[in-house]
Amino acid sequence: MRRVVRRLHVVLAAVALVATAAGPAAASAVGYAKVVGFCQDFRGTTLCAPVTTLGHFVQGRGRTITRQEASVQDIAGGDSAGGRWCHWRIDWRYTDIEGRTYRVSKGPVHRRCDWLGSIGRVDRTKRTLKHYGKACADFHVAGERRASQCHYITK
Repeated sequence: MRRVVRRLHVVLAAVALVATAAGPAAASAVGYAKVVGFCQDFRGTTLCAPVTTLGHFVQGRGRTITRQEASVQDIAGGDSAGGRWCHWRIDWRYTDIEGRTYRVSKGPVHRRCDWLGSIGRVDRTKRTLKHYGKACADFHVAGERRASQCHYITK
C-alpha cells in the first residue's frame, strides 16, 4: 500500500510540474457587434434599420495571434452584407490594457459598392502583440468607422 501511495505522489508531483511549466493555452474567440447606421433612401425618405453585424474571430496563444477573420453579415447570419456599402475596409486595431492604441493594420479599401454581397477580411499573418490588452476589428465605410468588435487578450 505504501508503494502505491508513494507512486501516486510521484505521479501527482510530475503532473503539477508539467502543469506549472506549460505555456499559455491555445485559444480562440468569436464575437459580434452591431453596425451603426445602415440607412437606405426609399422614395425620398431615409430609412434606417439595425440589420447588420460585424463578426470577428481571433485565434492564437498568449500574445501571439495566428489568425483573424472579420465579416459583415445580415442579422440572420447569412453570407450577405445586409446592405449597400461603398469604399469599405476592415482594420485590425491593438490596444494595451490602458486602452491606448499602439498598432493598426489597415485592410485594403474596396472601392466598389457591395450590395448584399460578402464583405470580409481573413488574415493568417502570425503576430506577437507588444502588450496584453485588446485585439479589435474596425469596419470603415467611406473613411468613417461604423462598427468595432474587440476581444481581450490576457494572461
